[in-house]
Amino acid sequence: MKNQWRIVLTILLVIIVAIFAILNVESVPVSFGFTTVHWPLILILLVSILIGAVLMILFSTITVFQHNRAYKELEQTSQDRITALQKDNDRLTKRLQNSKSKQVTGQQEQQLQDLERENAALKARLANQSTDTAK
Repeated sequence: MKNQWRIVLTILLVIIVAIFAILNVESVPVSFGFTTVHWPLILILLVSILIGAVLMILFSTITVFQHNRAYKELEQTSQDRITALQKDNDRLTKRLQNSKSKQVTGQQEQQLQDLERENAALKARLANQSTDTAK
């Protein structure tokens, strides 16, 4: 259905251009600076429209290429940033794991010191009791 409307609109535009061409057949002078020529008005209009369309296509194509290049650069930059962030995440994860293992080791060292103090206290008490019983 969509293509049918395009065909209908294209046929209407061709009919309008044909009527416009029939109505504008008189010759007009066109000066190029170094020479003057007499061409039909419709020819001048169609050439002007054609030049305008070519320029529009050229400029839009350039813009599309610039946007595509910018998009690719942005995509590459974002990929690089994602990779860097993943590396930072891995590094910080390892650091956190090392920190947790050091905390466990620190807790074990604290428990060991507490046990050594308790052992020393028990030895002192045992020595005191042996001296008390010997008296």
